[in-house]
Amino acid sequence: MHAPDWTEEWVLDDGRRVTVRPIRPGDAAIEQTFVRGLSRNSRYSRFMGEVSELTPELLERFTHNHYPHDFALIVTARAEAGEKEIAVARYIGLDDGKRCEYAIAVADEWQRHGIGHRLMLALMEVAREAGIKHMEGYVLADNHGMLELMKSLGFESGPSDEGPQVRLVVRPLYKPG
Repeated sequence: MHAPDWTEEWVLDDGRRVTVRPIRPGDAAIEQTFVRGLSRNSRYSRFMGEVSELTPELLERFTHNHYPHDFALIVTARAEAGEKEIAVARYIGLDDGKRCEYAIAVADEWQRHGIGHRLMLALMEVAREAGIKHMEGYVLADNHGMLELMKSLGFESGPSDEGPQVRLVVRPLYKPG
């Protein structure tokens, strides 16, 4: 099964143009710059821990798609030095191959422009095409913005085995009927 070349240009609500595409091995530098540029709170919300940059091992893992098991899409904007990563969403297949866990991060200055919503819809479609039936994720209980985004996408929130500070959000990906 070949990874989809899911590349599109989006026009944001404020008129800016961005590109969404699969992450590539050559994106290690912009991925590292993206993570370093996130606010401390955004990094904590994404990684659920103190992370200031990605290790070489994580960079290797995060910039290689192994479709259909795992896949990441990034959103880029034009910058003086080429392109700048402004968002990333990925899914990682779980043991049974029918479920996956997602992760998403949007650069602080690009939040509240619909990027997260559109990016999750795209990621959900890629996962659906890969045969995945359910998507889930762990969200900090005080990350109200992410919980609201996931609710707007049809995810249900419940307790997790990580304790009361973390919510488990789940959604079926199949189209009923």
